[in-house]
Amino acid sequence: MESETRQRIHRDELRTTLESMLSLHFGAPRRIRTLRRRLSTYSSSYIIENLRIELPGGRTLDLVLKDLSPSSIMTTADRIRPHFLYDPRREIQTYRQILQTDRDGTPEYFGALESDTLERYWLLLERVSGPLLWQIGDMEHWREAARWLARLHGEFYRIGHGSLDPSVGHLLRYDRHFFEVWLTRAEEFLKHQRRSHDSADLRRFGQIAQRYDQVITRLLDLPASFIHGEFYPSNVILRKERRPRTICPVDWELAAIGPCLMDLAALTSGEWSLEEKRTMVRAYRETARQVPGGQPSVEEMMESVKYCKLHLAVQLLGWAPDWSPPERHARNWLREAVRLGDKLGL
Repeated sequence: MESETRQRIHRDELRTTLESMLSLHFGAPRRIRTLRRRLSTYSSSYIIENLRIELPGGRTLDLVLKDLSPSSIMTTADRIRPHFLYDPRREIQTYRQILQTDRDGTPEYFGALESDTLERYWLLLERVSGPLLWQIGDMEHWREAARWLARLHGEFYRIGHGSLDPSVGHLLRYDRHFFEVWLTRAEEFLKHQRRSHDSADLRRFGQIAQRYDQVITRLLDLPASFIHGEFYPSNVILRKERRPRTICPVDWELAAIGPCLMDLAALTSGEWSLEEKRTMVRAYRETARQVPGGQPSVEEMMESVKYCKLHLAVQLLGWAPDWSPPERHARNWLREAVRLGDKLGL
C-alpha cells in the first residue's frame, strides 16, 4: 500500500454516520455495539476500510467503507488520475440506482453519505470474500465473467440507444469528444517521453493518430449499453458463496454508457492465446441478446474487440505523464497500440 495517505475518518464521526446508514437500510434504529476497522490492502485510488460491526443481539456485519471524498484520494492517485474523470457520486449512484445484488451478484449496498458542503462522499457496501479473477487459471471462470457481461449489457441495452433515463445521468459517456480527448492526451504525453520509446513505434503511432477518426467512428457504431468501464480481472471477485452468481465486479468509479465490447476487451487484455480469447468472445456471444441488425459472428466480434483494445491502449498512454500502470496492467502500451493498428490495417 502507498506509504503516504490522506487523513482517515474520525472514529466517533464514523460510528454516528454508520448508525444512521444502517438504521435507514434496515428500516429501524440500529446501534453499533462494537466497531472494528482496518485499512484494506486494496486501497489504491481512495481510502478503503474493512469494517466488522457487531449489533445488539450478536448480529455481525462485515462491510467495506469506501471514502470517495477529495480528501481521501491517495497521494499518487491524486497526482496521476485525470481530473475530468472524478465524480464522487458516480459510483454511489451506480450502486444505489442501477446495480442489484439479487440480480447481478454485486456487493450489497448499505448506504452512502453525500455532502457537497463538507465535501464528504462515503459508500458503504457488503464485504465480499473470495479470490480475484486474475488469480484463477480455470477458464470456466473467465467464460462465466464474459457471460455475466453479456447479461448486464443486455439488461441495459436500451439506455445506450437514445432512452432518456434519469437514473443514468451520472454515468460517463463514450461519445466522440471522449475518444478524442484520450488521443490528444496520448499524443501530448508521448511528445514528452520521446527518449523513452522506440522512434519507429512513435512514427507508426503518429500514422495511426492521423487515421484515428476511423477508429472512433467504428467504436461509435458498436452496440452500446451500461458498462463497467474498467472490467479488468483485478476488479472481479469470485464469491466463495454463490449468491446469486459467482462473478462479483467491484470498483464502478468509471461506470459509463459506451460500447458493450469495451468491457470484453478489458477482460481479455491479458497474455491469452488467440483460441482462449475466442473462447471468451464466444461465451459472450452465446449469452448476448439479439441486437438490431443481427448478431455478429465470433470473428466480427473479435475484430470489434481489437478496436476497443486500441482505445484502451490509447487511454493508458493518455492517463498521465511519467506514469506506469500497476504491475498487473504493465506492458509496452505504445507497442500494443502499434500492433493493433497494424492488425486493423490503419
